[in-house]
Amino acid sequence: MKQILGLFLVGVMAAPVAAQVTVDGTKDGAYGAALAVQTVETQFGDNASEWDAGYATIDAGRLYLMLTGNLEANFNKLEIFIDSKAGGQSVFDSSGNDNANRMDGLAFDAGFTADYHLIVRRGNDAGNDRFDVDFANLGAQSASGYFDILSGSGVVGTGSTGTGVNGSPINFGYDNSNIAGVLGGTAAADQTAAAAVTTGLELSIELSDLGYIGGPINVMVGQNGGGHDYWSNQFLGGLAAPQGNLGGDGNGNFTGEGAIDFTTLAGNQFFTLRGIPEPASLGLAALAGVSLLAIRRRK
Repeated sequence: MKQILGLFLVGVMAAPVAAQVTVDGTKDGAYGAALAVQTVETQFGDNASEWDAGYATIDAGRLYLMLTGNLEANFNKLEIFIDSKAGGQSVFDSSGNDNANRMDGLAFDAGFTADYHLIVRRGNDAGNDRFDVDFANLGAQSASGYFDILSGSGVVGTGSTGTGVNGSPINFGYDNSNIAGVLGGTAAADQTAAAAVTTGLELSIELSDLGYIGGPINVMVGQNGGGHDYWSNQFLGGLAAPQGNLGGDGNGNFTGEGAIDFTTLAGNQFFTLRGIPEPASLGLAALAGVSLLAIRRRK
């Protein structure tokens, strides 16, 4: 019976993953169905900065994220917030890195409390192509910055961060080949076209660096300007159409700040990965397995 129970628990813990994921900027079958599909056309340039769909899975102690679409090579900031454990921020308070304090006071949707913040940007600096990443632990108010991490051309390819606030390297892949997906504008997106995109930004991060012990993981993805103070209309989960850029005040205006109140916008600007069972849930699953075996034995 112990052997059967062990196999049962292994099956429960392995359930979220069906195949291996390679971090290269191309969606693998292991991700399964999209957890969010873009709802509105982009005002940050068709195939310049557009985010078509979001995928996530867990494998071998790492969280994998696949964000299909494009990130313009002009150092506009892709903001990725992760809610991976109890507690967290319902109102954003920057760790002080990369002028992200311009978003201080941003209110997240109900049900989302940010624990970690990644900033991703790429572009050309004085003739040098770069792909840069920041990783911040919002609870500890600490952050690490990593520069020029991709091999190849410098703005596409694969690469990894060093270590710092994150105890293990964060792996990245970026493929900028998408020329389909959503169009430019403010109208409702063609979600069939958005869901068909298979390339974009991919990353994997050690679960221990997210303080993760089990349960769902919430992810918010939003395209911001270069100064963290002018939001586009590209979010995963998406905004209700028609919708232009949010800017710094939610109405498309420049204010020098990016403290949007997302609780006033329709829908949730985040998506959820079911994740793996928490330890308590695994205990209940084990009890359920024992009970089933006992019933079968009595029969």
